[in-house]
Amino acid sequence: MGIIGRNGSGKSTLLQLIAGTLQPTHGTLRTQGRVTALLELGAGFNPDFTGRENVFLSGAVLGLSQKEVEARFDEIAAFADIGEFIDQPVKTYSSGMMMRLAFAVNTCVDPDILIVDEALSVGDAPFQAKCFRRLRQLIDKGVSLLFVSHDIGTVRSICNRALWLKNGHPEIWGEAKQVAREYEKFCWQERGVVLNEPSDSGMEVTRPDNVDPSPGPTASPAPVGPVFAVPPALLVPTGSFLASRAASRYGTESVQVTNVLTTNSRDETTVVFDYGETATFYLLLEIKKAVSSEFMATFMLRDLKGNAVLSAQDVSHRQHLAAPAGARFVVKFSIPLPLHHQKYVLHAAVFGFKNGEALPEGRYDFGNAVLWEVIDEAAIIEVRPCALMPLCGPVHFDLPVEFQPLPDKQGIT
Repeated sequence: MGIIGRNGSGKSTLLQLIAGTLQPTHGTLRTQGRVTALLELGAGFNPDFTGRENVFLSGAVLGLSQKEVEARFDEIAAFADIGEFIDQPVKTYSSGMMMRLAFAVNTCVDPDILIVDEALSVGDAPFQAKCFRRLRQLIDKGVSLLFVSHDIGTVRSICNRALWLKNGHPEIWGEAKQVAREYEKFCWQERGVVLNEPSDSGMEVTRPDNVDPSPGPTASPAPVGPVFAVPPALLVPTGSFLASRAASRYGTESVQVTNVLTTNSRDETTVVFDYGETATFYLLLEIKKAVSSEFMATFMLRDLKGNAVLSAQDVSHRQHLAAPAGARFVVKFSIPLPLHHQKYVLHAAVFGFKNGEALPEGRYDFGNAVLWEVIDEAAIIEVRPCALMPLCGPVHFDLPVEFQPLPDKQGIT
């Protein structure tokens, strides 16, 4: 379970209540089983005790006997991996070392409920990866994880359910990906991004007469290329796309994405691709309300855990869309897919800008955006396994390697 919200919304207070370090003013709170918590760095540690002594102290607080802690000590020390510092006073530890020891203790004592409150943010990258592997192992064993983080991608990846707290009250409780999406939208609106536009507001995205439409210093005009062929299937949305759009879209709808289509390197409509194959993505846009603005279209691929794996948009050129209601346009991307074999969720979006300019001061500002249409789950695509060899990592490039023999010493200048 993920717990998200802005600073001061009550996340840490809720965790302290569950951990038992605070008592509720009203009501009751019940837990079942052993609760371990990573709330604050050094919480529960005596700074004058050594790491070894604090392991036994923490074990005793959690209800373990000395023999039970002794049986787990080697595993704890190996996971913390702080070497000889295990026998040094904790007050001499860096924040990262303290987090290593605290995480090792709290995850190696067979908790029933594990609470993690942003503690992993101080760890180095290899140890963070090690911690997330351990968290997934614990979840698979049936441990209940309460996870607080401002990293929404991690909440999507780790958690099944999520709670959004706002001003001390629950705002949304439900499936983690849905709650994360709603919280992201709230954060964008706080930054000034326009997501909703009532039909009677009279608002239009237009270019002021005194704005110079010439390219800014960090972008050039969009290249004019040959007219490309539009697959006939793009003009006929499928029932599955319409259902996905209805379930996962948001935005002003001044411009709608009325269909998404993918084709392979042979121009065949498909959602299954070979490793490294170039896929072409098409967006069918329909203007619902007259617009005149520079705009951006973007694709993103997420794995089924919600982790962003690949994104694509034209950041080098400035595209301008000026059209009356009823007009239709097609956006096309072609990108290779050097991805690990699995299924991916396609996120598609198109957005303009409040004053009609993407780079009003020569630099892109997302807070100036007007989200016309965002579809979080526009399609599911699949990448087949590489036929030649197994691949590691989510992204793997097939790159040519150059090599040559080194001349003997007499030939070296």
